[in-house]
Parts: sequence; structure tokens; C-alpha cells
Amino acid sequence: MLVCSVVTTRAGLEALGSRWVAAAHARGFHAAERKAFVADGSSSHWSVHRDYFSHYTPILDFIHALCYVYAAAMAGRSAVEGWRDYTDAEGSPRRLVAETLGYVQNQCARMNYAEYRHQGLPITSSYLESTIKQINRRVKGMEKFWDAGAEPLLQLAADHLSETD
Repeated sequence: MLVCSVVTTRAGLEALGSRWVAAAHARGFHAAERKAFVADGSSSHWSVHRDYFSHYTPILDFIHALCYVYAAAMAGRSAVEGWRDYTDAEGSPRRLVAETLGYVQNQCARMNYAEYRHQGLPITSSYLESTIKQINRRVKGMEKFWDAGAEPLLQLAADHLSETD
């Protein structure tokens, strides 16, 4: 990562997608030879990809995939009973394996990690996950009631975390 640039809003997915497109254009991403859209398996993230960034290479976050596969691998076995069914109190091994199989089948087109690394593309959204946690620390929590003031606060938090104008 060269610089951190944060764009956020409470206005909903369509507004966020539009802001991301504007920010990507302002930063010259359209001219990049290789572009990646890295996200977890959430359908809302992939709808943003489809609607706004379909010309970017879609990449499923490696860590999210790894967590699903690990949960399935540990299902039904020890190592202190699959780390308590991978910390799932209701962890039926059959359910965990079925859930993982569905996840991998739904995401397999976005999991060509060797090729992505060969192209120099990122395979994790860890920078984004960290930024979300930093914003949440400033915005969420006990005795924080923002109502209509949340949007300006989000913008201030984004400005504070950004290394761009």
C-alpha cells in the first residue's frame, strides 16, 4: 500500500459505491494496468463490485477463505475438539463442512491466489479491516449517540485516517 485514503458514508451501499467510484477516478485508478477488488464473501460487497468495479479483478480475501476452510478441517475432530468447533458453540461438524463447501463453491472464481500474487495483486483486505476497526473505535461504543451527527463524524474520522486530500 502506498497511501491510505478513506471514503465512507452511512447513506447506504449505492451512495458508498458512487463515492468509491469518484475517489478511484480522482486517484487515477482507471489508468492502472492492474486493478483488484478484494472483499470477503458478503453478497453486498460483490454487488458493489458488479455495479461499480466489474472491470477490476475480483478477489476473495484469502484470510476469510482460510477461516472457512480451517473450520471445516477441524470439524468433527479433536485438537481440543476442533478448537471447540472453531469457537462456534453450535458447531455441528456436518453444518460447518456444508457451510464451507457452499462458501468455496460460491467464491471459487475469486480464489486464484497464485495468479493474483504473480500479477502483484493483493489477496487480503486486512488494511481495510484495520481501518474499519479504527473508525468503529471513534464512532461506536457506549454512551456515543450520534443520530444525525454520525455522517459528519464519519467524514472527520475518514479525513483523520487518510493520507490524501
